Amino acid sequence: MNKTHLAVLLGAAIAAPQVMADDLVKVYGRIDYSITHSDSGSATHNGKSGTVLENNWSRLGVKGSSALNKDWQVFYQIEVGVNGGSQDKGNNPFSARPTFLGVKHSSFGQLAAGRIDPVFKMAKGSADAMDMYSMKHDRLFAGDKRWGDSIEYKTAKWHNLQLGASYILEDNYYGDDDLRRDNGNYQLALTYGDKHFRSGNVYLAAAYTDGVEDIKGFRGVAQYKYGNLMLGTIYQTSELVNPYKTNWQQRDGSGFIVSAKYQIDKLLLKAQYGQDDSGTGRIAAKVYDKYGESVNQAPEVSQWAIGAEYRLSKSTRLHSEIGQFDVESYDDFDDTIVSVGVRYDF
Repeated sequence: MNKTHLAVLLGAAIAAPQVMADDLVKVYGRIDYSITHSDSGSATHNGKSGTVLENNWSRLGVKGSSALNKDWQVFYQIEVGVNGGSQDKGNNPFSARPTFLGVKHSSFGQLAAGRIDPVFKMAKGSADAMDMYSMKHDRLFAGDKRWGDSIEYKTAKWHNLQLGASYILEDNYYGDDDLRRDNGNYQLALTYGDKHFRSGNVYLAAAYTDGVEDIKGFRGVAQYKYGNLMLGTIYQTSELVNPYKTNWQQRDGSGFIVSAKYQIDKLLLKAQYGQDDSGTGRIAAKVYDKYGESVNQAPEVSQWAIGAEYRLSKSTRLHSEIGQFDVESYDDFDDTIVSVGVRYDF
């Protein structure tokens, strides 16, 4: 499958100049590596402690669109994660990322099918100042997994408002006797503005998920830009609805992050604080994996982080993150992260 993905991407890259006259085609990618030191490995991407090289979701892709008539167009994206720089990924250098096909109408919106970032995930905007790195919010609470075999619809924007819905085809995931079939397995999101502040200085989102990623929850997001200062927050309630998970009934709670970013010419300064007591995030899941039924209360996980990015050029930036995670009553999962990296986009 990985070789097939690569062949398709390379073929599209070669063919792109030939179809540019009729279609909009873009070949793109990102290479992002960090040298990270972690006390326990609770927060690193690969779960390793010590000083490690982290791949921050490097990728290669092609996307484009083509007019069907004056009102309709078809659009697509084929993207793979590039993991070959990691020693333990040598036999699996490519991984699945957004790959879908859809149709769009200027008035009726767009419908797509495939592996898509669902609307609950994308409602986060850019409120997580540490997104992509080891200090990101999914260490605290769940809801950001990308799903294949899914369908997504988004309305056209109306006065900066947009409604989106995602649905995973449960027959692809669960057998006839799997209790998770009883969940809704859908998501809804309503957004206002855009996360990059192109249409104004406010971005707002409210999203609901029922069963997707084994949780039922609500996510509220707010971002505000005032001059060079950007403020953001995510509030989320999460209830685990997978009866096959350890102590699933006690894993129900809420969490939040608050963040600030400040731009000084080519330098971006970042700070963030967050906490969650739902027991659904990545670090809490590791506590349940290790201690099992002996965990009698969902562990509360809190985080602080600061960071900076410096743009060397339009395509290249240096970045650094420093922060800590504290896990109440399970200090063997506490983690301190110090990370320095470089990102190149093309």
